[in-house]
Amino acid sequence: YPDDLDPAALVAAFTGSAFDDAATQLLELDELNPTRGDEATTDHPPIHPTGELPDRGELSEDEWEIYTLIVRRFFATVAEPATWKRLRVVATVGNDRLKANGRRLTSEGYYAVYPYPSTTETQLPALAEGDQLEIVETQIDAKETQPPRRYGQSRLIETMADRGLGTKATRHRTIEKLYDRGYIESDPPRPTALAEAVVEAAEQFADRVVSEEMTAQLEADMTAIAQGEATLEAVTDRSREMLREVFAELRASREAIGEQLQESLKDDRRLGPCPESEHDLLVRQSGDGSYFVGCDGFPDCQFTLPLPSRGEPLVLAESCDDHELNHVKMLAGRETFIHGCPRCAAAAADDTEDEPIGPCPDCGASEDGSLAVKRLRSGSRMAGCTRYPACEYSLPLPRDGQLTVTDTICDEHTLPELVIDADADDPWELGCPVCNYQAYKSQSDTEQHANQNATENKKKDRNKDENKESTNATADDEKLEQTEEEMRQLESQSATE
Repeated sequence: YPDDLDPAALVAAFTGSAFDDAATQLLELDELNPTRGDEATTDHPPIHPTGELPDRGELSEDEWEIYTLIVRRFFATVAEPATWKRLRVVATVGNDRLKANGRRLTSEGYYAVYPYPSTTETQLPALAEGDQLEIVETQIDAKETQPPRRYGQSRLIETMADRGLGTKATRHRTIEKLYDRGYIESDPPRPTALAEAVVEAAEQFADRVVSEEMTAQLEADMTAIAQGEATLEAVTDRSREMLREVFAELRASREAIGEQLQESLKDDRRLGPCPESEHDLLVRQSGDGSYFVGCDGFPDCQFTLPLPSRGEPLVLAESCDDHELNHVKMLAGRETFIHGCPRCAAAAADDTEDEPIGPCPDCGASEDGSLAVKRLRSGSRMAGCTRYPACEYSLPLPRDGQLTVTDTICDEHTLPELVIDADADDPWELGCPVCNYQAYKSQSDTEQHANQNATENKKKDRNKDENKESTNATADDEKLEQTEEEMRQLESQSATE
């Protein structure tokens, strides 16, 4: 913490507030001495409350939880340590050693003001060295070796720091750029097919591009310039020569790199054999952003299959025995679903007859058009006019579950009410399809309006934060950013050459 920070005075500022109990308990201690971490930070002090309490009503629920976490974390750093009494028992059975660990909390310490860590105790029976114990029961647990967990963003930033990649100011922005350019997705970050293809091609044709040693050296050189330990001329000359060599390697293998990238990107979209050619079927994207299945032999082979309009397709390892095509999963947030084999879905739709349920709201009175339940080749379901394409009136229906047409008729639209029976859920009384869609559209518009307002508020808050960061930038930060910009210009210059 800053040298002028008075822990006792800051804690006292929280008496009489929502944190009164914790603050009062801390002030009863003889001294409030903050604990110190293993490493000193020079860029900024630890995050801590200022002593000015915000109005509870001005903060959202998430903001208040974050503020509470910061306050209690500060309290924990000035509280007394928690102490545990631990017991480790080692028993021998023949040539095997059995171990058990127990622990008991003897002094609550900082847990009293920082209740987030687990304080669960593990009790072991009273034992003495040399005791003979009876084996009451044995069992074998079948387990599999689990793969390592993916890096979260915070751990990824720590690993970058450990390997000398980036700076405090650039590591977070580097991860943001990887998201923006489509190299990683989801959280924790996961490399996309594009990222894997680029890395594989670079490793084969210009491995220095993806070596952490090269990146770490460039970062170290820029830091050395900012700190006056190296000259800009010496670093740029060395970097220019290195970049020339790298670009020469890339230019020499340009065609091979392009071919490998194309094939690698196809692998994640490949489903299986096309029924009308010797090529494979791939997941493709049309100009309007929708997805479909098309032949890799296009334009010679124009075989296609539709995919659901909702979600982004993910090719699964599971395949169809009849058509030898991989199944497709549609990623749509909470509404993610398994589409299955595209050929099976199309065949099922072709074999399903339309089921008329009543007059078409648009042309029923004038042209005698009927509204019918239709199963589409994409696997989706809808209520559409039987006079299509002359009449394009349609309403979406749930894609899954058994649909039942009831005898109850809607007074407003003279259409029967529908019920959806799903295997694991109670029947869903959908009601009149027109009334149901109108209610859904109204709710969707309301949520969209609320999301737009929330997004605008976040942008305003982000702009405020960026302005604060810009105002508080140190001379060293500005010098480092200037050096980085010069290096980027140098790279661009070398690429042009």
